[in-house]
Amino acid sequence: MASSGSFNTSSYSNRYLTFSWWVNSQDIANNKTNIGWKLVGAGSASGYYVSGNFKVVINGSTVYSSSTRIQLWNGTQVASGSLDIYHDGAGNKSFSASAEAGIYYVAVNCRGSGSWSLPSIPRQANITSAPDFNDEANPTINYSNPAGNNVSSLQACISLTGATDDIKYRDISKTGSSYTFNLTTAERNVLRNACTTSNSRKVQFFIKTVIGGNTFHSNIEKTLSIINGNPTFTSSNISYKDNNSVTTAVTENNQYLVQNLSSLLVTITSATALKGASISKYESTINGVKKTITSAGNIDYGVINSGSNLTLSVKVTDSRGNTTTATKTVTFLAWSLPTALISLKRKNNYENETYLKVDGSISSVNSKNTMTIQYQYKKTTETSYSSLVTLSDNVQVTMTKDKESAWDFKIIIKDKFGTTTYNTVLPKGRFILFVDTKKLSVGVNCFPTKTESLEVNGVQMLEYDEIASW
Repeated sequence: MASSGSFNTSSYSNRYLTFSWWVNSQDIANNKTNIGWKLVGAGSASGYYVSGNFKVVINGSTVYSSSTRIQLWNGTQVASGSLDIYHDGAGNKSFSASAEAGIYYVAVNCRGSGSWSLPSIPRQANITSAPDFNDEANPTINYSNPAGNNVSSLQACISLTGATDDIKYRDISKTGSSYTFNLTTAERNVLRNACTTSNSRKVQFFIKTVIGGNTFHSNIEKTLSIINGNPTFTSSNISYKDNNSVTTAVTENNQYLVQNLSSLLVTITSATALKGASISKYESTINGVKKTITSAGNIDYGVINSGSNLTLSVKVTDSRGNTTTATKTVTFLAWSLPTALISLKRKNNYENETYLKVDGSISSVNSKNTMTIQYQYKKTTETSYSSLVTLSDNVQVTMTKDKESAWDFKIIIKDKFGTTTYNTVLPKGRFILFVDTKKLSVGVNCFPTKTESLEVNGVQMLEYDEIASW
């Protein structure tokens, strides 16, 4: 880029013209350069030449034209002047100039031209750097404004798409080099609401320069991140109850769940999504079972087989994929069907006198459970049982049962939730060892039916001769 320049025309008899120019001034606001120029006779020949038809063209415009013939000496200034040359939008400009004359002759016989680039005129401000930033920060951009106070307006904004100033333009220093966006809550919400399905997005910083009635933009793309956006959700948003009226009638507290009987109903109240997001789902997990709902409400788990407390975990997910998990302990009371140890036997394993004792066991259910023990009986040859008889736990009762018959006993143990039935047989009365002196026979667990024999459970094992040989 040149601030001055010159050229010589062709010559006649060592006489020619020299055109020269120089920068007088530059008008930044109006984007123009004013140059001075002159056309002077030159050459080594002595004396003068009568010359005319002078013409000077600068940047496409004729700035001097004369057909008057004059004495052209070495050093004669033919013409001079100044000219405003306007630059392009970027502040750059190249121009050319030409000159001609008829030296000695009337016709033009000497010509010359040249071209140059003028010094650039500062135009727009440019962003030199900008940060990736989060929604809680006040981002600072760096910029250069070579035109300084010559610009009529200098502003900065943040745009989501590059089409509009979503974070509105605000004036920035014309002579400064950095600017910090002190964002308002409303402006932060504009950014957050444009980023509801992800924790980041691209945005653009812009600087707008107005100079000489022209507007220029400089921009740079950066990443906005959402931080601290996890939904607000705590254990207070979770409640549960036993939804089985039968079990709650016993426990008298719907916060206690009875193993394998109660019906667990979980209630979730709404989580609070942050920074423009929305809640997309609730995932509830207990005892390895996960259930999902898309809005706050109830989740019915039904019956759960657990005899000890379980942790209920609820994970909330928002539209950005952020999660918050809260837990609550669900109280379970162990329960299983009643059980019993039963003793049923005849006196001496033979007589009619019979003894029954039942040692029952039930689940406590927080000391709310109670037990009932009953029995009934019939001969094994009969079809109908007797009426139910209630007996006390672990207390032996005595009864009479014909030793000539076997008896079916049904033992029924009940608690407040279930019943267990045991069936057992009282066999006929029999001695463990019986010696029949009339038949000269021995019976083991039976009365011998044959003479001179050993019988076990009614089966003859040995005859007399074999017994005698012992």
